[in-house]
Amino acid sequence: MTEIRSVEPGSRLSTSRFWLALGLIVLVAFGVRTVNMVITQWDEGTAGDARFYFETGRLLAEGHGYIDPFRYLEGYPDATERLEFERAGIPVVVEVPPGLEQPTMSHPPLWSVVLAGSRFVGLDTPNQQRLLGCLLGALGIGLIGVAGRRLYGAPVGLLAAGMGAVYGFLVMNDASLMSESLVVVFVPVATLVAVRWWHDPTWRTAGLLGLLTGVGGLLRAELILYAPLVLLGALMMRRFPWRRLLADIGAAALVAAVVLAPWVARNLTVFEHPLLLSQTGTTLAQTNCDATYFGDRLGYWDLDCGGLEPATSAEAIPDESQRDQYRRQQAMAYIREHPGRLLTVAVPVRVLRMFNLFGPVQTAKFDVFVEGRDLESSLVSLGEYYLVAVAAVAGVVVARRRGLDLFVVLLWPALVAFVAVVGFGNNRYRVTCEPALLWLAGLAIHTAYRRIRDAKRSRVSATTQNTAISVSS
Repeated sequence: MTEIRSVEPGSRLSTSRFWLALGLIVLVAFGVRTVNMVITQWDEGTAGDARFYFETGRLLAEGHGYIDPFRYLEGYPDATERLEFERAGIPVVVEVPPGLEQPTMSHPPLWSVVLAGSRFVGLDTPNQQRLLGCLLGALGIGLIGVAGRRLYGAPVGLLAAGMGAVYGFLVMNDASLMSESLVVVFVPVATLVAVRWWHDPTWRTAGLLGLLTGVGGLLRAELILYAPLVLLGALMMRRFPWRRLLADIGAAALVAAVVLAPWVARNLTVFEHPLLLSQTGTTLAQTNCDATYFGDRLGYWDLDCGGLEPATSAEAIPDESQRDQYRRQQAMAYIREHPGRLLTVAVPVRVLRMFNLFGPVQTAKFDVFVEGRDLESSLVSLGEYYLVAVAAVAGVVVARRRGLDLFVVLLWPALVAFVAVVGFGNNRYRVTCEPALLWLAGLAIHTAYRRIRDAKRSRVSATTQNTAISVSS
């Protein structure tokens, strides 16, 4: 078997210089994120997903368990449900005051657990926890540099980290109080382990892939797929003897099952209907309706498409699994009525929107309303994204021509495209593949720099030779 090189030849940089430069980049990354937080989010309240994470972290720390924060704080119906009922013209028959404790699985629990843990070291306020996000984001930039070095050499790692330090879509995420800060830590770690196993498979590394599968499932839904796809990709490519691959797959599956077992067991026992990892019905309902198939939110989502079934009594208030089932049924009925539109229009536009190839300014404006972002910052970040994305495409060409690692890197954009296909496209959900774009862009930029440098040296050398010949003549 031909060995695939993981580091580009001629990319030597002393270890001490690499770590010193990377440390400075991490400091810059933390500074940029902190300044952005102070300017855009200081003393801002929490809303939407950010409020969910902040409040579930608080309730966990206070011993309430992982419960629906909105029903606990607002009762039934909560503010969002009440708005949905009003828009649909549905009368509210049953009302319950705040304090209603119902289990939740709207989002995987890991980020909420991290925020709960941060309270035990004094990080209690939204500002303090946003600062934690900035710190984790800066750590993620350092890890992007480390993984870039392992993939394509030290200069590429520094270039990727340097771009990531000021890359707007990452900077804005880290002040958002949402799980994206931890995702940027997870992705390069998972890539490092995957590359190590890809070149030197051992049962220990396979176990680490299984661990990452479990941790990924507790952090963000699509992350659970990365390590299994790496393992299955090696099996399909016949990269190693099949008996060895099957043994590694078994080891990874066992470790992943152990990590996920407590969460899955909890979900199977506390809800009216069995659920495994997280709810999907609400997302399906809000992305499969007239507004997202035919309207101005094509390829996006619409809160008004959620759909609710009101409670008939205080004892019959639907839990999250019942709401999830109702909305999933609503979504599947709509999909069955519009299969052609889904496959030929909605799904392609979702993917194009995810990568800002459809309605980029419109998506940025949606971010202002949904994510609370500044429009000017989003538009500047959009320009940065296009530059990085174009360079990343060139990086794919370079990596392919030179036989560098590519499969484990391109899995990340593939996962993001999958998220768009089954959900919708927006800038925040693209974070999973942003490190991959930075690595590939760094490879392209470094390659271009080397070619320019080598061409210049060749011209200088030719000129020197000609001069020497002239003098000797």
